[in-house]
Amino acid sequence: EIEDEWKAHVLPHSSIRSLAPNLWHITGIVSRLIAPREMVIYRLPDYTLLIHSAIALADREMQQLEALGTPNILIVPNRIHRLDARVYKQRYPNLKIVAPAAAKPYVEEVVPVDAIAEDLLPDYGIICHQPEGIRPQELVYEIPLPNGKALLFTDILFNLTEAYLDTYAPCSKFTLRWLGAIGYFGITPLGRRFFMTDKIIYRHWLEKLADEVTPLQVISVAHGEPITVNCDRQLRQAAARLS
Repeated sequence: EIEDEWKAHVLPHSSIRSLAPNLWHITGIVSRLIAPREMVIYRLPDYTLLIHSAIALADREMQQLEALGTPNILIVPNRIHRLDARVYKQRYPNLKIVAPAAAKPYVEEVVPVDAIAEDLLPDYGIICHQPEGIRPQELVYEIPLPNGKALLFTDILFNLTEAYLDTYAPCSKFTLRWLGAIGYFGITPLGRRFFMTDKIIYRHWLEKLADEVTPLQVISVAHGEPITVNCDRQLRQAAARLS
């Protein structure tokens, strides 16, 4: 029964691809008409795995995931990205379900939360940044890498490039272009409307991240191509779009 429910959650997705040492990502397609989603896998210092924004994968990719390490922590980053959290907990009963304090009540509508991100993750060397100028809903996670840092965003920045959408969801381009969400790294018009409370404060906060998180090697977002080149400059450009 658990296996059948898992299979019912498996939708088209990419292979597991490396972003940096100890860091991988997968692109998943929920529908041809909406933006794809990103899952991140991070190998912790104890060689277990942290998963951010889980996507149920086909058998081959799940075997590859398990070959990287034992799933230990699953971050459900906000009220939106909880689609596959429950089936992961069913598959891995010892998996710790973790959510930001602000998201906990919404995540617990689908799966019990074992720990608050702000409380647990610093024990693993992960810094939880509370976005400024944004309604409380999600965090940005600063992940240590062997030669630098990664930042894991969720919905407050998108990076829907033409090439990314051509590969994963070409039928979504008309709708996303109409929504003004294609062709740049930054917060979308819908994000400004629903998430942002103060444009100037948010802009300054992004600039502060670019200044203080160094060397920044990877930026991951929940919707769009991960950034692995000129990360600090691209973060400043995302901030400048709010000027």
